[in-house]
Amino acid sequence: DVTFGGDSPEPSAEHLSELADRVTDPENEVDLGVANDGDADRIAVVTPDRGVLDANLFYAACYDRLLETDAGPAVRTVSTTFLVDRIAEAHGEEVYETPVGFKWVAEAMGDHDALFGGEESGGFTLRGHVREKDGVLMALLAASAHAAEPFDDRVDRLLDEHGRIASGKVSLDCPDDRKEGVLADLEDHIPDSVRGSPVAKVVTLDGFKLLLENGSWLLVRPSGTEPKLRVYAEADSDEAVEALLGEGREIVEPLI
Repeated sequence: DVTFGGDSPEPSAEHLSELADRVTDPENEVDLGVANDGDADRIAVVTPDRGVLDANLFYAACYDRLLETDAGPAVRTVSTTFLVDRIAEAHGEEVYETPVGFKWVAEAMGDHDALFGGEESGGFTLRGHVREKDGVLMALLAASAHAAEPFDDRVDRLLDEHGRIASGKVSLDCPDDRKEGVLADLEDHIPDSVRGSPVAKVVTLDGFKLLLENGSWLLVRPSGTEPKLRVYAEADSDEAVEALLGEGREIVEPLI
């Protein structure tokens, strides 16, 4: 269907309900579901236990699989999970953080001879391939990873070994001509703590990322494609993520 049913050709959970129902139904005995976007540069996978897998967990599982037979650092965007960092540290590897946008990932992969690179929106590539996201190659990597260890088992193991993670994001309407002003104002309104945890570090690689002492983080950055500001959060539970996103809204919305 060249019109994709009149909707955007994005491999999001909202668009993959039929695939998710098929894979998660035990009567079908399906190992893995795979979806790409319209030009097949992004990927989503569906597992029997989790349904549509968070792209952060997909990244972590694939990097873990690659490290079983190879070595090398990882590249991730500022909005992508720290679980990757924990896996890398366990293997004595480095992680290089970039602004959002695959051109930055590609550049850093070349600079650091990285084994794997990607972003939480579903775009990934690996060393020895073109420095551009490739959803078809990632489908093959997903199949390889699953053949070595079922995806759900691998994700369960990684979370047991490195700690639970949950992530989320919200979008706030913001005219393009207000984005720079909001970020400038935000610099003067960085809180000392968020949800009772002190801010340990502020990263300004792309917007403002507040690293909290409890290991969670909150990121505010402008969208490069829409009149919106993105607010991202990562913590150890869905409830903590929702609370962080709520606090992010309270910080940003008065400035728009």
